[in-house]
Amino acid sequence: MDVFMMIRRQKLTLFIDTKETSSVLDVKKMIEGITKVPTNNMRLIIDSTKQAMDDDYQTLLDCGLTSATAKAYSPVLLYLCHRKNTGGNENDWEPIDVAEL
Repeated sequence: MDVFMMIRRQKLTLFIDTKETSSVLDVKKMIEGITKVPTNNMRLIIDSTKQAMDDDYQTLLDCGLTSATAKAYSPVLLYLCHRKNTGGNENDWEPIDVAEL
């Protein structure tokens, strides 16, 4: 079954749908194809739980995203954060930053 996602960062809004069995990495690769940002510099955060989807090999189903909770008319909201270019800690991520709709 399909999972429908709305992915937001600053003024960027993407609508993506994929299978429940797709991995987090699969979703990041779809985003990379659009934004040209490497997958290792992306972090996805689920809006409802503020849980970071850090394990690239987890499926969307493992993350709690199902076709029952992420429908076409009511997609699940994910925030996209990029890794900071500080040259320091590799786990240094920018905060959630989303422009008003």
